[in-house]
Amino acid sequence: MSRNIYQLYEEGTAKERAELIYSNFDSFAGILEDYKARLIYEIQAEEQFWRCHNRDELGVRIQNLGNYDDPTAQEVLDRISLEKSFEGTEQIELSDQIGSERKRILRRKHHVLIIMGEEYCLFDKHLRTLRLTDQNLIIPYLRRTKDYCQMAEENRVSEGSIRQRIYRIHKLLIEDMTGYFIEKI
Repeated sequence: MSRNIYQLYEEGTAKERAELIYSNFDSFAGILEDYKARLIYEIQAEEQFWRCHNRDELGVRIQNLGNYDDPTAQEVLDRISLEKSFEGTEQIELSDQIGSERKRILRRKHHVLIIMGEEYCLFDKHLRTLRLTDQNLIIPYLRRTKDYCQMAEENRVSEGSIRQRIYRIHKLLIEDMTGYFIEKI
């Protein structure tokens, strides 16, 4: 795939985002955590760059008189704050030294990741509203724990019948999610 899931998700319509969750359901939570970790790393690297940028030519940090801090403790607190920012809808706190355009980009990434998490949770919860017989087919299929053949044997029907039922459930899920998700992020 030439573009990553984040870019596809950010640019996608509600239907396209629902399809992304559907096709990557078994690993979507991990993908989301990976992108969160990448964003946290990106923010920390950007802030580290600006901290290093504020050193003089000899590499000695220029401090304001009376302002003493523990950089290691502050990094830990900043990381905890960044991780907690994904739990809510609040904006992330970024260093004032980071340029406004760069801040906008980082905040946009943060916002998209929050939407990804919320829509994934909504999709997962919506699976539980399906009829039990449909859940017993679609959930193992999405988690890739069973294939068509195994489900056909368990339900004593043909593989073609299972394919049709899963297609019908898939179509219903995408229609429902398209109605729930906002059209554009």
